[in-house]
Amino acid sequence: MFNKRSTLMVLALLLAPFVLVGCGSDKTTSPVTQEDTVAPIAPTAWQPKSEGSTALLRWGRNTETDLAGYNVYQYEPNPQNQNSYIVINSQPTSKNSYAVASLTPGMTYYFRATAVDMSGNESGYSQVMAVTIGTVTQGGEDPGYPDMNQL
Repeated sequence: MFNKRSTLMVLALLLAPFVLVGCGSDKTTSPVTQEDTVAPIAPTAWQPKSEGSTALLRWGRNTETDLAGYNVYQYEPNPQNQNSYIVINSQPTSKNSYAVASLTPGMTYYFRATAVDMSGNESGYSQVMAVTIGTVTQGGEDPGYPDMNQL
């Protein structure tokens, strides 16, 4: 009925799909990921408030889906590096508000914020918000200080 040759042919036909699956390219396929280099937009719609010796800063929430949080900067006069804004939070805050305590009543302080995404891209600076402890200076006026976005 079956001879040796026909048995080998049947086995070869049955095993061929399993052998062929292992053949082909050595390359492993993985999804192509593109590096995120686009920074979020700068925070807007500042709403400052002075309460006691604390500046309460609030701004509009960014809508980027990969937003990690915000950095808050305070103007610090420095004779060696004029017109410098220094980051005052240790890591981006997920809230769209920030409180700066122990400020001197009657003094005016200048703040800016940036948005940071999950890839570490940081937006340009927001508009300047001037807060006089005891009162609030509305608007984005920054008397005499350069626009840090253009430095």
